[in-house]
Parts: sequence; structure tokens; C-alpha cells
Amino acid sequence: MALPIRLLLANGKDEIDLVAQSIDMSVNRNVSAFPTPNNALKRFAVDTNIPAIKIDINGIFADDEGAHVDSGSTVTLDSEPIRSAINFGALLPTDRNNLVRRVGGLNNLLITTMPIGGWNMTEPSWIPSENIFKGQKNTISLLGRVGSDFEEASDDTEELDVNPSILFKSDNNYSGTKTMTVTPSRTTFSYSLADVINIGDRLTKSDGTLIGIVESFSNNDITCVSNVSVNTNDEIHASLRAFNHIGEEVGFVSYLVDDPSINDGDTAKYTLGLTDVNAADITQGQLISINRMPEILERFKDQTIKLIPSYWLENPPISNAHIDTSMESNLSPYGSTNSGGTGNVPRAGVRLEFDLDEPYTTAPSLTTSALTRTHALDTALNDAVINVPIQGIDGANNPALEMAKQVKDAFEISGNVVIGLTNRQGFNPAGDKTLASAFRVSRTGTVVTIEQVYNPAIETLHPQILSPDLTDLFGSVEFHSSNSTPTQSRKSAGDKAQDLIGLVSNANRNSDLLRGVQIPYDSLVTSTGVTGIARNFFLTFGEVDTTKKLSTNNNRSASQSMSDLLLGMDEGGASSDDSPDKWYEKILKAITPDEIESIFGFLVGAAKDALWITLSQRGKVSENDGGIRIIPEKLHVRYDAGNNYYAFNLELLVSDYVMGV
Repeated sequence: MALPIRLLLANGKDEIDLVAQSIDMSVNRNVSAFPTPNNALKRFAVDTNIPAIKIDINGIFADDEGAHVDSGSTVTLDSEPIRSAINFGALLPTDRNNLVRRVGGLNNLLITTMPIGGWNMTEPSWIPSENIFKGQKNTISLLGRVGSDFEEASDDTEELDVNPSILFKSDNNYSGTKTMTVTPSRTTFSYSLADVINIGDRLTKSDGTLIGIVESFSNNDITCVSNVSVNTNDEIHASLRAFNHIGEEVGFVSYLVDDPSINDGDTAKYTLGLTDVNAADITQGQLISINRMPEILERFKDQTIKLIPSYWLENPPISNAHIDTSMESNLSPYGSTNSGGTGNVPRAGVRLEFDLDEPYTTAPSLTTSALTRTHALDTALNDAVINVPIQGIDGANNPALEMAKQVKDAFEISGNVVIGLTNRQGFNPAGDKTLASAFRVSRTGTVVTIEQVYNPAIETLHPQILSPDLTDLFGSVEFHSSNSTPTQSRKSAGDKAQDLIGLVSNANRNSDLLRGVQIPYDSLVTSTGVTGIARNFFLTFGEVDTTKKLSTNNNRSASQSMSDLLLGMDEGGASSDDSPDKWYEKILKAITPDEIESIFGFLVGAAKDALWITLSQRGKVSENDGGIRIIPEKLHVRYDAGNNYYAFNLELLVSDYVMGV
């Protein structure tokens, strides 16, 4: 579910509330490790305790709803409904991959005809050991899949072949032309060029030299997008492709090598080289597939999407259930959902079940009405169950879009979905039992937004929608907003985007510079009950006891204001003439224009004074201030035509002190 966070301005009073769909926090300690000559000191490391910490926040700006509060006493304020959204573009690829045919062509030919079969055919799946955003790197750190022959290091885990022949060779010398004629290089069986090649393939010689990218082919003629250079009888090779866990193409593979420093029997480490930077996101712990599309649809087997009508969140139609097999008996997603604390009990709702045996062109249908067995202990027996066919959806031109359409159609089924008994509760006080009385569904591209029709009397937040296995596989792809009554003037998504753009693009370090962030989490160790209590992440610096760095000492409520945004040199943020804000002004005033030869010269002088001040203040510490001191580095705002929201990415660097104008 989405996470509410708070950005704090340097004046210590103004703040910006954001809804984050994902938060990435990275810590780089900047250590150096190296061996010593003749192994005199073994392997030696230098750790100066200078970590660089970065926070990436992704979220959505949406329009506020309701009336202006200062429009007069006669105005009736509208309550904002509960909304949930799922981005199916994070679950499935948005483009049909042209390698689908190769899986049944090239792979089968190689397996049946080549003596060694090829490692890539018997072990196509590998595990990334790092997260890499799209367009960042041309190398990926990998581990062998658990239970595979490549999990442990051995003599066999050296450079692995990723350059298979496409079973053809050049029939002549070609230079200065885009088209070349090839002939089969195997004679033991019959095959054609169309069996082993695709438009867009990257062709190379046996030594890896690029021949060209396939533009078209006919019979035994291959035309590339640029001129080729080959000699007679040159073997034609095709670069393998790598895919991420949702089937998006990452790029062409150039090599796969292991780490030779790993001893035999230890966990092997590999580096996958790409011909260009990664064209799709890489997720740590999820699979990378080489020359094979991952079995995406199999991951949806026995998985569900479950939505609970808001009226049932406020007024549960069953009260005795204590298990929920519809969500794999996991009670935590369906615990307390509002400020009234309705208890950690499973909730009956509307459950979508994916059908891998029916074509996705078949419309969803109701298979079980809700509240059929209200005395059952398992809420799965009381969910309304809707069958959603998805067979073959991975072969659609846009699988994510087709899945979004199917899910939208599922929530728009007509007729009653609650069993037709008078003593069964409907989706609103009037007792209506149709999906239309519970949900308003819209779709923008691959994003499906579900708005609850009934508005609870108190603020209520919907629990997670995806079943636990889908959440584990794909991470946070859901967005939820609670119902509320506006207490301030409305703002559009564009208004909110402008506010953040204006503050990031031009800031005063003493007033409107973003200096703090409060990111809440649920803490059990500091809770006196069985449910978690909200705490904010924090950092420390200086000689702080180990216990004060840990969650066990985080007793500050998440609602408590963050302190000491303009941190002085004394603990607690007291103002000091020697604070970084003050010494910067002194340095600036002391430098005359004639003394400034270049901006570089100025920075060198400033750095020397900064170093002196820092060293002179040893022993100063900062403990839990109720948040993290930051400075914004980059803001990216995106709007797609037809959407009613803006998506944003905000990059924050952790900084205790700021030197600026």
C-alpha cells in the first residue's frame, strides 16, 4: 500500500505531505579494501565512517476533491472516497516480445543437434544481486539459481558461452552492402532461416565482432539496418537476449563470467555483460532470464486480487471468521484499517481469481456469490469470486494493457454478486448488492483505479489488494488513498506538482529549502500491544551509543514534529557563531573579488575552513530528531496525456549541514 510521508522546510514549520508508492534508501559507506604485498597484513580495509545516503521517492499527485472551506458556512463539504489503483505495467510487459517464436525454434534446434546442448538452454535463469534502474548500467551482478549447477563455484563456472551459432554461414565476401546471402552450416537435418532468426536480432562473428541488426530476411538473404562486412564461410552468430522477471527485455548479452576469486564450493558470483545499458529495471532477488521469456503467467496461478467494499470495512457482514484462505491464510493484510480499530480479523470481499485455462479474450464471470456461508470460519467461503481468464495474455501486443482491461471488466459485471437472501448485507445502507453500488472503476493505460462509492464516517484505508505471493514477486504496485473530508482549499494534481517544482528549483536555505523528511514505519518492538505503532526512520552521527541507533530506542511518535532542521554545532541544534551557516557567511565576506581567480579557487579555500571547523567539533553528536535531514538533488515529474494525475520521482541526499546561498 502507498505510504504517507512528510517533507519539512528549513523554517521548521511548513511541510508538504506526499503519498509515496515506493521508497528506496541506499547507504554507501565508501570503504576501501585491498590486499597487501606478500599478504603481510592480509586483506586491509579503510573505513572512515563517511557513508553517503540517498533516498529515492516515487509517488503520484492526484486532484483533491470537495469544496473550499472558506466558501461560506452554508457549504456542505464532500468526503473524499477511498481509492485504490494497480499499475499492471509493473506486473507484465507493455510490449509483445518477438523472441516468443525463437523459444520454439532456435532453442529446440540447438538442444537436439549441438553436442553440448548449450548452458543457456539448460540453465536460463539467474538471480540479480542488486537493484538497477532502467538505463543505468551495462553489467549486472548475478548469482546462480538455488539448486542449479551454477550455485557454487567450480572449474566449470568460468566464462560461459553466450554466443550460439544460428546454424548459417556467409556464402561470400560482403562489404559496403546491407544484404548478404547465407547457407546452412549443418547438413544432418533440414531447416530454414526463418526457423532461427528474427527481425531485430543482433548478428556477430564467432569472435563477437558486430555484423549488424536484422532489418528483414527472405529465403537465405539477410538484410541489416547498416552495411555488413563478412568473409566467405564466416559463422553467423546471434546475441542472446536477457529479460527481467516480468518479461521486459533488458538487452543483448555480450558475456557471462564468474568471479575467479571465489573458492570452489563457495557461492559463485557472476557478471553479466550487456552490449548497452539496461533497457528495463532489474530487481534484486528476482529472476533474470537469458534467451527465454520467463513463465510470467505461471506466477499468477492460485493468486488473487481482493477488494473489500468500504461499507463492509465499516460494517463487517461476518464477525466469526478467523482464517482467510483467499489470501493464503495471511491475516496481516486484513487487519485494522481505520482509526476506530475494527480488529485484526479477516474481511469478506470481492475476489478475482486468475484462470490460466481460458483465453483472455473470454469475459470475466461470477462463479460464487458473496455471503453464502456466513457462519463459516474461513472468509474465502464468503467472498464473491470472479473468474478472470488470462490464458495467452503474455502473447498480446501489450500484455499489461490487456490485463488491465480484464480486471476493469471484472469489477463491472452486472447483476447481484451477493447471495439473494434478505438477511444478507449489501454494499451500502440501502442493501444494494451490485458491483456498481460498491465500486467506480476507471482505466488509464495500464493503471486501473477503483473508487469506493460508500464513504465511511471515519477515515478508513483499504488493506493491500494483491495476494502475498504477487506482492513478494512484484513489490509495491498498489496505490491506496483513504477517505477524508477536506479542511483546506482544494488543490489539483498540477497545483501540487507546481508547489514541489517551485521549491526544488529555487530555494532559500533558511526558509523554503527542503531540509527534513519523515518516513513512517510500523514498530512492534516499541509497541505495548499486539499491533504495530507508527515511528519515523532516523539517522545519527557522532559518538552515539549503539542502542540509540536501533529501533528499540525509537520512542518518538511519528506524529511528533521533527526538530533541529537547521542544525548548529551543538547537540540540539542551538545556534552558534561557528555553525556551518555562519562560517560560510564569514568566508564569503572575507573574500574580495580580486582574490577570486576562479570558482575552483574559492571552493578550495572554503573546503579548508570547513575541514578545520569539522575537526574542531569532534565529540558533537546528533541522536533521534524524529526524521532525517536531507537536501533535494533531483525532481522528475511526469504527466501522460489522458491521465488525471502526475507521477513524480524525488531524489534526496542525506545532509546534516548545508552550505548555500
